[in-house]
Amino acid sequence: MLTAHRPSPEDSVVPPLSRFGLEDKVVIVTGAGRGIGRVIAREAFESSARVAVGSRSVAELESLAEEITMAGGACFFHPLDVSQTASIEAFMAAVVAHYGRIDVLINNAGYNKAGSLLDCDEALYHQIVDANLKSVMFCSQAAARQMIAQGDGGAIVNISSQASVIGAPGRGIYSGAKAGVNNLSRSMAAEWAEHGIRVNVVAPTVTRSSLAEEIVAGNAELAEAIRKNNLLRHDFAEPEEISAPVIFLASAAASMITGQILVVDGGWTMV
Repeated sequence: MLTAHRPSPEDSVVPPLSRFGLEDKVVIVTGAGRGIGRVIAREAFESSARVAVGSRSVAELESLAEEITMAGGACFFHPLDVSQTASIEAFMAAVVAHYGRIDVLINNAGYNKAGSLLDCDEALYHQIVDANLKSVMFCSQAAARQMIAQGDGGAIVNISSQASVIGAPGRGIYSGAKAGVNNLSRSMAAEWAEHGIRVNVVAPTVTRSSLAEEIVAGNAELAEAIRKNNLLRHDFAEPEEISAPVIFLASAAASMITGQILVVDGGWTMV
């Protein structure tokens, strides 16, 4: 039986700007301690969400939670290793115990180590695939089960990469795992649509962070690719430029959008 929300005539009188908010929604952000994830968590709070964040870096989560609560928001944090299903299950259970529900899941956590495919061993392969693809599967599964039990739908936004839609020399395993995220997300969107769960992907270009700047400083080829292919700026994307599309896809403003891959890359994959 379909449980997806059907708009009523009353829905049409909701002020348009309110559709972009996340008022009273419980929003999970994985890998939230730093970088894009931290910005997403902060902007989810600024969109009136109750935030739950997970990462292996508990000290970073503590500082984020303090930042949000000092600003008058709600932020629950709990350790999370997205490559381990037991850790995922414990994290999701803790969120539900704290807030009572899950409305939005943002799968942001990931990992990469640049290198040649010829030099990649099995241990590194599993490390990259587990952090980027296995994590999305089992975090989404746990969240979707809770959303289905609640009976009023939900939204999942998976963070992929522009490397998922083009060849990425030096990032081959990462590229393959993120391409898997894209098609896994489409399958989730198709399977869970009847429950009112929307699943979409945001695929960013190289985004500014201390780690990205360090990598680019030591990789002249990648630095030149950024200057050449990021047509709008010839530089990094800023984390806020990735967060904004994520918040949009999580909100009611995107109520008719599911199974889509939104590439945020300044035109890189267009040329």
